[in-house]
Amino acid sequence: MGRPAWKRALRREIASAEKIVVLGIGHPDQGDDAAGILAAKELRKVLGRRGRSGVKVLLGYETPENLTGEIRKFSPRLVIMLDAAIGPHLPGTVFAVEAEDIPDEGISTHKISLRMLVAYLESTIGCRVRFLGVQPGRIELGRALTPAAERAARTLACWLGKALEKKSGS
Repeated sequence: MGRPAWKRALRREIASAEKIVVLGIGHPDQGDDAAGILAAKELRKVLGRRGRSGVKVLLGYETPENLTGEIRKFSPRLVIMLDAAIGPHLPGTVFAVEAEDIPDEGISTHKISLRMLVAYLESTIGCRVRFLGVQPGRIELGRALTPAAERAARTLACWLGKALEKKSGS
């Protein structure tokens, strides 16, 4: 089985983007919903060792919209969002989610939907936004990540680290 198409496409986008933001999203105490946060934290470690200018890794937790000012100030050409996402996959599968497939949950007093956040970033910054999901096995308050989601988050961080490293070495 070959490399998923999203990996090839994202590698090309990383290669052509001068500035990149990676945004980890999720609730750290809600089981596999923490996958995006773990992947971003692990990516910070990888990039800390190898270094990469032009990349900012942010932790958005449950309210990533609070970081729009910081993202706008950095002015990236590419934003990569990492989060748990429900799709037709086995738990622990990493997959690309198209913006139109992100549920539009509307607006509450504390957050906007991720679909609205994607549209906002693309229209106000002029960047491309890519969303990578980790299929959760269990999302329950007070639970730890399942082994499958934890492994996927660490593998995703490693893959992104290598893709970003190739960019800086070119």
